Parts: sequence; C-alpha cells; structure tokens
Amino acid sequence: MLKRLATAAALCALSMASAGAANAQTLEQRVQRMEDESAIRRILVQYGTYLDARDFAGYAGLFAPEGEWIGGLGRARGPKAIQAMLEERLGKAEPGWINKTSYHLLSNALIEIEGDKAHVVSKYLFLTKAQDADRPAPLLAGRYEDDLVRLNGTWKIMKRVTNGIIPYRDGNAPPPPPPAGLEDKARTR
Repeated sequence: MLKRLATAAALCALSMASAGAANAQTLEQRVQRMEDESAIRRILVQYGTYLDARDFAGYAGLFAPEGEWIGGLGRARGPKAIQAMLEERLGKAEPGWINKTSYHLLSNALIEIEGDKAHVVSKYLFLTKAQDADRPAPLLAGRYEDDLVRLNGTWKIMKRVTNGIIPYRDGNAPPPPPPAGLEDKARTR
C-alpha cells in the first residue's frame, strides 16, 4: 500500500513539473498571445463584414502585399488583384447599397501562432434570402484555411484557401460555375 502511495505521489509530482514547464511563458508573452488572437479574430470578422457590404477595397486591404486568395471565385494575388476579381465576379456595389439578401457566418476559428506567423482554420456558412419566403436559407458551407503574417505590427492575410464542404469543392481545383441562382443574386444584390 505504501509503495502504491509513493508511486502515485511521484506521478503527481512529475505531472505538475511538466505542466509548469508548459506554462513557463511570462505574463507579457501570454498577454501578447491573447492580443494576437484577438487581432486575428477581428480580421476574420472584418473579412465577412466587408464581403457582405461589398466593400471590396476594405476586404482586399486585409491581405498582405503578396497575399493570395484561392477559392470558388478564382485565384488572385495582391490586394488590387483580389479587389478586381471580386468586383468582376460579384459586381460593384452602387453608392448607398445595403445588403438585404445575404450574409456570411464565420465560426470555430482554431488559431496557431508562431512568432510573426499564424495559421487559422475556421468554418463559414453563407446564407441568402429564401426564394419562397422572407427567411434565411443556407446556400454554402465550408472551411477557410488561412496563413497570416504580422507586417509592421499588423496582422495580414498571406494566403486564404476556401474549401466548399456543402456542396463539396476542393479550394485548389479550378473554379466551378456558381451554384444555381447565386450568379443572378450576386449581380442584382
């Protein structure tokens, strides 16, 4: 019995020592990590907000100078090219335009930070106004895979790949035609 008690105490001490080593970060380092995660989450929210408002200049401004967007709308590198791709595929918003027919929900962001680089996997759900009623209807669901970089103290998207899950689409495959009704809605919103 005494032997078991000694073994349990040794295992407990070993467990506490390894937990202490994992928490060896200073308070300043832990606060910096929380601030970095908060800034990255804010970018993810701004991404959806700018997209839904068709503020493609604001949207493209979230990307690094060599940032890349890869997904169902195509592939573009650099903020100007990303903005041009979106304006071409989704159309420019007219002055005073208010989106009343669709929005993006972004969730479940898993953020890994290594110094001035981060990798994020998150999910999205794109909702549109149902054709037969005044209610939201899910149209697309998928996963974003993002690589971010800190430039001059500000986090920017270096690469975003969007992978459709429902309907399934490989983000690295050539872009398919938009789902039925999406192209017409995008042009008339």
